[in-house]
Amino acid sequence: MRWESLQYKEYGIYQDEALGRFTEDPVRLVHFLNAKQSERAVDLGTGNGIIPLYANALYGCPFAGLDTDEAQLRLARLSAERNGQDIPFQVLDVSEAPKALGFGRYDLVTMNPPYYSEASAGEDPQRARQRHGDRLSDFLKATFLLLDNGGRLCLSYRAEGLVDLLVLLRQNRLEPKRMELVQNSGRIKLVLVEAKKLAKPGLHISVSRGQD
Repeated sequence: MRWESLQYKEYGIYQDEALGRFTEDPVRLVHFLNAKQSERAVDLGTGNGIIPLYANALYGCPFAGLDTDEAQLRLARLSAERNGQDIPFQVLDVSEAPKALGFGRYDLVTMNPPYYSEASAGEDPQRARQRHGDRLSDFLKATFLLLDNGGRLCLSYRAEGLVDLLVLLRQNRLEPKRMELVQNSGRIKLVLVEAKKLAKPGLHISVSRGQD
């Protein structure tokens, strides 16, 4: 375990190589949020807490984080304590979140899939994608219940799965309103999407450059 700077004021995060380190994706997502200090926010599948830690530091809005991995949440809690941040990190499956935390309680939900790794050795890649898609549906169902009417979901996603994501968002009555396509080495590999609960159709798309 080692302490690393978040490159913002004095804030940092504990990381453990054995548990995996965060990438550029959640950092870009935090800047995409444009969160307000008054918004109540929760991060689903928070891992080591990079999104709540960085977003709370940057915007000052109250954040919470949920995951089922106690080892990752231990790092998140240690980071929040060292930063002097009051961020609750809770071991909780997303399917239980609305009942446990409150229906319509949040103005902003964030997530940074995938929640499963790529296909393991010998596993059919199509089956792995289906398994991931099934779990994403659970996260989106919980998001709808956690959000207040007009509340926002902001997430990052792999570009190759964009069509499936948009279909799932509409199926869960989360209307895509803003999208940023992140270009790396001439290719779009990452998309950042903001969707609003029960909103009318209308999507704004922009393009940015990632780290080559």
